[in-house]
Amino acid sequence: MKIVSIEARAIDRGFQKQVLQTSRVASPMSRFPRFGEKRSSWMWPTKKVFVRVVTEDGTTGWSCTNGGEIVAMIVNDHLSRLLVGEQIGDIASLWDQMFFSLLPCDRSGFSMMAVSGVDIALWDLAAKTQGQSLVGMLGGTAQSTLSGTLPVYVTTPQPEVHGAAGWRGLKAAAPFGPETGQTGLQANVDYMRKFRDVAGPDVPIMIDAFMAWDADYTLRFLDAAHDLNLHWIEDPIPPYDIEGMKRIKSEMDPSVSLALGNFAFSRWDCADLLREKLVDVLQPDVAWAGGISETLRILDMADAANVPVILHNTCEQPWALALAAARQADALVEFVDRGAESQLYGLMGAPAVFSQGRVTIPNDIAGNRPQPDVEDQFAPVIAGAHMEGR
Repeated sequence: MKIVSIEARAIDRGFQKQVLQTSRVASPMSRFPRFGEKRSSWMWPTKKVFVRVVTEDGTTGWSCTNGGEIVAMIVNDHLSRLLVGEQIGDIASLWDQMFFSLLPCDRSGFSMMAVSGVDIALWDLAAKTQGQSLVGMLGGTAQSTLSGTLPVYVTTPQPEVHGAAGWRGLKAAAPFGPETGQTGLQANVDYMRKFRDVAGPDVPIMIDAFMAWDADYTLRFLDAAHDLNLHWIEDPIPPYDIEGMKRIKSEMDPSVSLALGNFAFSRWDCADLLREKLVDVLQPDVAWAGGISETLRILDMADAANVPVILHNTCEQPWALALAAARQADALVEFVDRGAESQLYGLMGAPAVFSQGRVTIPNDIAGNRPQPDVEDQFAPVIAGAHMEGR
């Protein structure tokens, strides 16, 4: 079955309105005073990118990624012309065509978000063509997930809302970085003490520094928070600072794990972290790190290195939940608290369903489908239509 069209649309789904964007959260831009108060003041293009792949019989595959108009342009103006006319059967070969065509100019960031978006849509299309759910196509649920659910930890700016919900952990976004000195460092510790008070002594608490810190600040924070029994610290410094990572890893309390990989955009980025033995919890995002095809390779690499993987922002991505259910024996997944209501919860169908700290595994053969107002922004699908550009 041949591909006849690949289209992407950048559509605002309220990303900039959530509390994590409108409140004080440390970032690499916090060092600049006018960008320090909230991430929405500088964040990259935040419209969600919906990708649709259509075959000659009118079957559609859907996905969603990040990167706004930039990623949509890469899909529409470059990747589409490469893959239209190709057979859908060999997704690995299609992935290689996309990746190697972009290699001269980039192999991370927006380019890999574009590759991810197309790849996820191709897997959705393949599952629909075979009359299977994605979980089934990936091998079915692992023995440990026969209950049809997965355990969840929550990333939240409001721990008091979630303390009795049964989550397997509470994670904070660090409010302050080195630019605020000792006052900000103490405020970070006090903030985590609030999480510990809400969680109690037995529920893990974690902190995400979003690449805002340096090695010295990270170690000083860990010393100051030594009595809080932190489970992990996430992405404390920029991913290019391998020497800083080595210093943190060698000097930090070994009871605290180092969670990395949110900004790893391929198997090669993840391989660096694994080879240097820097990462205790690997956290790639399926919609950023090359899609389902590349995440399968990353999962195999991490398994060989005996490093657990928690797929970033799992609960907004049904394909990530499917991967966790089918390919991880003891999966833990992430839910990001966007507020009581958010369009981000239902990007590709109904929002995830939670109960007592667990999420229901999506197992519908209908696969991915965006909300009607998103689908309306794409051209109507006509079975037997001629291929675009071929």
